[in-house]
Amino acid sequence: MPDVANLALDCLDRISHVEAISQLPKLERLHFGVLDFDQPQFLETLNLRQLRSLTVAANRKRNLDLAPLADAVNLHDLFVQGHWKGIEVISHLPNLATLSLSSFAGKHRLDFVSSIASLKKFTLILGSRANLGDLSHQTLEKLRILRVSGLGTLGDLGRFPALSALQVHDQLKLVEVDLRHVGLEWLSLFNCKNLRTLPGLELQDRLQEFEACRVGLDLDSLRDRTWPATTRAVRLISTREKWNVEAEKKLAERKLSSEVSRWI
Repeated sequence: MPDVANLALDCLDRISHVEAISQLPKLERLHFGVLDFDQPQFLETLNLRQLRSLTVAANRKRNLDLAPLADAVNLHDLFVQGHWKGIEVISHLPNLATLSLSSFAGKHRLDFVSSIASLKKFTLILGSRANLGDLSHQTLEKLRILRVSGLGTLGDLGRFPALSALQVHDQLKLVEVDLRHVGLEWLSLFNCKNLRTLPGLELQDRLQEFEACRVGLDLDSLRDRTWPATTRAVRLISTREKWNVEAEKKLAERKLSSEVSRWI
């Protein structure tokens, strides 16, 4: 298939003749997920310079060597699940704008992310760590923290001075998200049952959309507060259906939609 530009080999137990992937002259997007795959040097066989998007899912041994990614100078989007060896090389990729790390063990630091000069969107999903103190970036615009086990704090978000969109989901130990040193346009908080405070929310005068579902925040106060003139959508979901219906109605009377976009 010499004209293939987008190839997905995913949810497979095993694969043979993997060398055929390297023989696709127009390949730009590759999604690779093979459970019983045990060739740690696989990435060396690819023409990495022609790839713009790459997804590498976990195998049983999680032993893929990522060091060859140093040659992926045109890579724009990267998703890595479960692998970590050699990942620091991506800090020098000149065009990497979107990075997602899944099941990235807490014993591995995130310092290298700060050196990815072109990065605009970062997602950390699954895995476990107590805090994000080793994560920072000067030009990152969108940050997603999803289902990271044991996470007790996001720390001072001033480590991300360009941040405009934040999504925090399924963080059961989180009690506070400090917004005092960021200026957000979009904020989504979901299933953070112990989240009680949002210091700095009153400072978010550029906020366009806000979502809080299944959180420990005072939803009555959020429903009745005066939102900035920039705010067009507020979605609040409690465990009580009657309250949800009434809240949506009251917000609609103030010209605030309950339809929050997913542009992050």
